[in-house]
Amino acid sequence: MDHISIIKKALSTTLRYRALWILGFLWALVGGGSTGGNYFSGPGRSSNWHEGGKSFPNMNFNPVSWLPWIILACGLLLVLGIAFTIVRYVLQAGIYRSLQQLSREGQSPTVRAAFRAGWHRRTWRLFLQNLVITLPLTIFAILLLALAASPLILVTAHSDWVKGVGVFSAIGLIVGWMFLILVVAMAITILEQFWWRAAVLDDRPTFAAIHRGWQLVRNHLKDVLIMWLLMLGVGILFTLLLIPLLLVLAALVAAVAGLPGYFIYQSTHSWLPTLLWALPTTIILLILPLTFIQGLYLIFKAEVWNQVYASVTTSPSETPLPPVEV
Repeated sequence: MDHISIIKKALSTTLRYRALWILGFLWALVGGGSTGGNYFSGPGRSSNWHEGGKSFPNMNFNPVSWLPWIILACGLLLVLGIAFTIVRYVLQAGIYRSLQQLSREGQSPTVRAAFRAGWHRRTWRLFLQNLVITLPLTIFAILLLALAASPLILVTAHSDWVKGVGVFSAIGLIVGWMFLILVVAMAITILEQFWWRAAVLDDRPTFAAIHRGWQLVRNHLKDVLIMWLLMLGVGILFTLLLIPLLLVLAALVAAVAGLPGYFIYQSTHSWLPTLLWALPTTIILLILPLTFIQGLYLIFKAEVWNQVYASVTTSPSETPLPPVEV
């Protein structure tokens, strides 16, 4: 496996096709790659609103009167979260399939074709894989944490020596628990790249795809670990290069959003017009550019692991799997 050539080809593919830019931006916007940005936050509530230096009547917070609005907001957030999750999985599967078609057939990716490829029952397997892996591991991690923290019960003892033993034992066990969680998380981030693609690209059923991913990583452990380490270095380099850009964008936001926002507040004495100017400006000048760049990185990463998957599955040491009817 030529790891450097794979990275170079993935970078070239990412920069060449503009449809991938759009797909990556949308993927990052809905939380692709397990990103957890919260891009929309509302202003804090004050007991008085001001406009033109005059106060509106004081509006005391009444939980009963606000309850319908709270329920409505929670319902909207739930619907939005479900919609984002569906779109994220559809985009993930569609991007994987589009990149595979580009590599095998030279077919240029399009946004419509990616959504069409992702809107398929095979995409449901991605959700099931994440569920059957994440849920048991989360429960196990919580139980293991409770067991690691159990020596803290000794702090109820009367002896200071026994209390110290309990505290230091708990600290040692919790540190060991953190290290174990880190190792397991690293292993999952590697394995999921293969069982995701076994489900989406080779149309394997959920558990068969998980087994196939484990098998491929085990059979090609050296090449996979080398690529993982290289991608770790690429990720660190990407972060370092992003810092100067982030500083420039932050300065731009401070000049375009913050300074006018300050004068708006000084002239109106109200947070509402200030936020109506500052919030959209911040989204346009800061959030959207960073999301676009994050989307490019997601496409690059997806193409790298697509090529790695293709390389290990076509290796002479691998027995070709029988085709599956979809």
